[in-house]
Amino acid sequence: MTGTAQHPLAPTTARTPGTRPLAWAVLAASVLEVVAPAITLNGPGSSPDAGSGPELLITPAGWAFSIWGVIYALAIAQAVGVLAAGAEHTSRRLQVSQLVLYVGGAVWIAVAGVDSTLATAAVLVVMAVAATVAVLTVATQGGPEWLRLLSRAAVGLYAGWVTAAVFLNVSTALAELGPLSARDVGWQVVVLALAALTLLVVTALTGGVVTYALAGAWAMLGIAVTAAGDGTTAVLVTAVVAGAALLVALATAAARARRAVATA
Repeated sequence: MTGTAQHPLAPTTARTPGTRPLAWAVLAASVLEVVAPAITLNGPGSSPDAGSGPELLITPAGWAFSIWGVIYALAIAQAVGVLAAGAEHTSRRLQVSQLVLYVGGAVWIAVAGVDSTLATAAVLVVMAVAATVAVLTVATQGGPEWLRLLSRAAVGLYAGWVTAAVFLNVSTALAELGPLSARDVGWQVVVLALAALTLLVVTALTGGVVTYALAGAWAMLGIAVTAAGDGTTAVLVTAVVAGAALLVALATAAARARRAVATA
């Protein structure tokens, strides 16, 4: 028995090492989703979660979507980092989930060209599942310290934003196709609370991947700004409380991790 501190997900660290062909595929997919908006048949597209459909009360302010620039840059940098350090320092599970996530991002952009909120929501659900698998996996990733930190930053930011985005996309589809009204506050507050709960649970399960929680808090900030402009107090309060709760959860997880290291 050793004195090494164990993360709650530590048993999953014994995974099959990644491969160089998969590393190249992940890099290609990370580049594909960046150039995809410029090569869609119906003209320039938008980033996943910024598509068509009714404007909901829980839609983040427009400037919040600028986070995609950072997400894409980190995704490419991390893919290059894996190739530079050696694919054996990452896991095949992480590589596969990243590949699904990045290809999904490109597919979302292509599907958004046909203005189908149902199709884009379906694609984003797949992306959200892949993103969750990726962030849970990267939370216990080994390898060189710089690559571990880069991977956590890249995967965490992508996963946190997509987790928030899937609730918006699915809600938009429901508002367009079903009986729900885009101007009804009640059900949208419930959706926002569910999104916050999901972000909090995953933050706890990962032991506090910083960028995951920060991406969720950024989404809540964007929603709060929209709510303040619309005068929807319930949405504003829910978003502010959710954002604060994410930051508290992150600080708590970080403190727990420090204590675990100190007592190792």
